Amino acid sequence: MQPNNTLSLEERPNLGQGTEKAGNFDLYTTNNQDSFYNHTLTTMSISRANGPLRNCLRQLARSEGPAPLRSIAASPRHFSTSPSFLKKRKITAPSNSPNSPNAKAAAGSMNKAEFDTAKVPMPDPEDPLDFTAVVAAYAPVDAHFKTQLAGMVHGGRFNPTNLGSLPVPVKDEEGGDVTFPLRELAQVVPRSGRAISLLVHDKDYIKPIMSAVQSSREFNQQPQRSEDNELELLLKVELERKDDVEKRIKDAVQQWKDRIRNARSRHEKTLKDWKKTGAVLPDIVKKAEKELQKVQDKKMKEIDQEEAQTIRQL
Repeated sequence: MQPNNTLSLEERPNLGQGTEKAGNFDLYTTNNQDSFYNHTLTTMSISRANGPLRNCLRQLARSEGPAPLRSIAASPRHFSTSPSFLKKRKITAPSNSPNSPNAKAAAGSMNKAEFDTAKVPMPDPEDPLDFTAVVAAYAPVDAHFKTQLAGMVHGGRFNPTNLGSLPVPVKDEEGGDVTFPLRELAQVVPRSGRAISLLVHDKDYIKPIMSAVQSSREFNQQPQRSEDNELELLLKVELERKDDVEKRIKDAVQQWKDRIRNARSRHEKTLKDWKKTGAVLPDIVKKAEKELQKVQDKKMKEIDQEEAQTIRQL
């Protein structure tokens, strides 16, 4: 029996309603597509309009650098675990030190400027009879020992200037030995009752200062700690006899003369190098050596006069 594909009259209205529903669905789909297309165009327009703003934000982010990393929280430690030990802080140079890189040339030793060719004019082989470099090398030596002699006269060895120039060895950040004058590690304050107070800038400087004072030939005493201030050291001022002061003056003058001879020896070596290389004729070198001796003799007479004047002031 063949199936009947013909729709009845009752079923035809249903077909019309289905067709109408399909048309409504197509219209709805078309409207949605138009709405989506309009939304896309609007989004693209806004994106293009905001393009320069995004570029500015990217450049600003690059200029500020990468975002900081979050700090890593320390892992909790239990009582059963071994305690954590911190690395011991090494003694560093004081922040107010004007010559911390050249601390070994502090007041208690030779001034670094004597050996610093950047501060002293270099000898010129074109003018071998010019001794400006030698005279310039004398200047820091003279200043150092004149100050030392003045401290011996006014207040003796416990004069704040003399005590402040005491070299104190300390450890730098690399663990090496560096020497600083006492005045850069502590403040020297005279007290009543023949006492001097050392106000130490940092507690790590206390032991080096105590060792330096105790081992020094001039002071040779153990500083006492103050009961009221842990950063204060006390020194007892000892009276000196005139003969002892005079002996120390003569010792300082002898060191002064040795420094002058060293400066002359360095320039004399330069003259010999010029002679060896042929930069200066041998006769000119010989004449320069004689003139150099005259310069040294003149300086020695000045030192002798300074010594005699200092002793008369005692």
